[in-house]
Amino acid sequence: MERLSSGCIGIDKLLKGGFPLHQLNFVYGEASTGKTVLSVQCAIESATRRFKVFYLDSDGSFTPHRLEHLPVKDEVAERIVVFRPEDFRDQVRITETLETLLTKAPAFLVVDSITGLYRAAFGRRTEVFAYNRELNRELAYLADLARRFELGTLLTGEVHSQPGLGEWSVEPVATRTMRHWSRLILRIRPTPRQNVRECLLEKIDGREVSGPRCLFRISETGVEDA
Repeated sequence: MERLSSGCIGIDKLLKGGFPLHQLNFVYGEASTGKTVLSVQCAIESATRRFKVFYLDSDGSFTPHRLEHLPVKDEVAERIVVFRPEDFRDQVRITETLETLLTKAPAFLVVDSITGLYRAAFGRRTEVFAYNRELNRELAYLADLARRFELGTLLTGEVHSQPGLGEWSVEPVATRTMRHWSRLILRIRPTPRQNVRECLLEKIDGREVSGPRCLFRISETGVEDA
């Protein structure tokens, strides 16, 4: 199975070569753990390989300022198309138009984050069920696109804490839905070392795993081995 490099040797080794095409790949973690930095780096790596990149900036974190500090050639940057949905409904609408933009040429899709606007849309309890259905439908649609086209994906997600056995556990927002549709799940969490993060592999090739992990550092130019 073809895989797209993250631009970080340690993460690529953890993922058996990178993020696979033809499936949904999910990365989640607390705020400021490096999800967006990793997403931007993966987008650049894919564009460098002449992939057309579609970047849904649902969190408002992707700015031209980020690219200015990276060694990105103009022709590479031109292959990255950025969308900025205004709300969750707009995010769903954009994803449902992606098929018209896909061709036989390889493409890479980033949604950063897939659950940010979804969670922000919550109001009355009856709305929660409606948005759950919308999120499930969106992921089903993206999974179908990934299967039918030469498409790689990277979806990021936020987290929430809940009480567990003797401690609070951290889970991604919309846990059941995200775990159902994602064939690769990577969690990022902080470490005591400044700018160093730990990646924990929780699912790969559709199989739950426990134990594989690696460290990376967030630098001015992106993500690198720690």
